[in-house]
Amino acid sequence: MANPSVADAVVSRPLLRTESRKRMAKASLAAIRKAENEDWVRLGTAVERTRGLLGLTLQEFASAIDKDERQVARWIAGTERTQVDAIFAVAHFQRAFVIALAEQAQGVDVVTEIRVPRSA
Repeated sequence: MANPSVADAVVSRPLLRTESRKRMAKASLAAIRKAENEDWVRLGTAVERTRGLLGLTLQEFASAIDKDERQVARWIAGTERTQVDAIFAVAHFQRAFVIALAEQAQGVDVVTEIRVPRSA
């Protein structure tokens, strides 16, 4: 059996690594970006709703979560990914944010219920 030569080994594989890599179609990338942006917009709507439920100005809201007011405005506009962990880090915001997220979910009804205990 003959030993393969170095020349045979080089010819049997692609010369450049990028030549053998499959590339994603541009249309697929555009679809992914569009879906991602739609998610960002929905989260931004939830952030704005949370701010409204809490009765805070944009500046007060941003200050409470230790973020820049312009950054929170980008979240609301859907041009930047919302940092959900920053909102959940403030215990007072958690309930309002969960309500706002639930309002964004399809097939979820948000019901407000008031319970008053009976006097003994």
